[in-house]
Amino acid sequence: MGLYDAYQEFIRTHPRKSFHHRGDVIIFRQFGEGPKVLVLLLGNAMFSGDAYFKLQEGLAQEYQIITIDDYGAKMTIDKVTDCISDLLKVLEIKKVWVMGMSHGGGLALSFARDHASQCEGLILYNTLMRPKEESDISNEVVQNVLAAIDQLSELRRIMPLAKIKEVLIEQIKEEIKDEDAIDLFEALISQYTEAHERSQMSMIRDLLSSYLFSKADFKYLNYKSLIFYGHDPDPFGGNELIEALVDTMTNPHLQYLETNRFDLIVHPDEMLEKMIKFINSLNKKALN
Repeated sequence: MGLYDAYQEFIRTHPRKSFHHRGDVIIFRQFGEGPKVLVLLLGNAMFSGDAYFKLQEGLAQEYQIITIDDYGAKMTIDKVTDCISDLLKVLEIKKVWVMGMSHGGGLALSFARDHASQCEGLILYNTLMRPKEESDISNEVVQNVLAAIDQLSELRRIMPLAKIKEVLIEQIKEEIKDEDAIDLFEALISQYTEAHERSQMSMIRDLLSSYLFSKADFKYLNYKSLIFYGHDPDPFGGNELIEALVDTMTNPHLQYLETNRFDLIVHPDEMLEKMIKFINSLNKKALN
């Protein structure tokens, strides 16, 4: 089965469900089996969480998976994480591992801080966050991201989203030579709209303007955080904040990824193997 057909089969096999919470709605998927439960807050610039279906399917061989695929455009980070917390209670799930990438990593941090009793561990990739103890470097990165968001409306008058998509597709074609994979990327990018962009930018602005994280927030996760980093530049500076993120966590485990953010969609094996090894190693220590 080709990659695009496999993606369509994933969508068909794992239908979305909606969870209503105090007037808000989040869309999620639940599948897989195993003693551990992972909540995945995936997605990146131009790509929804569905893009990482191969990673999700691999994890579902070992664990129960809950993916948060969508939430209301006007929902705040507090509302999203409160929704996830109540969803877990309804599903009668006491503790979960939470994985986040890009602004999803910021959501994961917020959940881990504000719902600590439900969080067993954290896995973060290209995570956007603002440390309470800011350095000149982290402050500059955060301010640059916020300025870029503020200038987005003006930028779209000069360069429409459709043009950005064309440039991104050409970039992907230079890095990914598999024609079947290109079909998948074109389908994924075609689904991304200006409404998605506004919602994403609003979430990132909220995260970087209103949420400050400190080491004290995560002391309970001593040795229970896995941070991925690599050479791949994140459009919103996630990797540039890696030092601040490491300083904020308590004894985090760092893993370098050779895979770039495009290849991760097609070939998630490296990340998958390192995630499973880390989670299972902690599980073995708990049993001893």
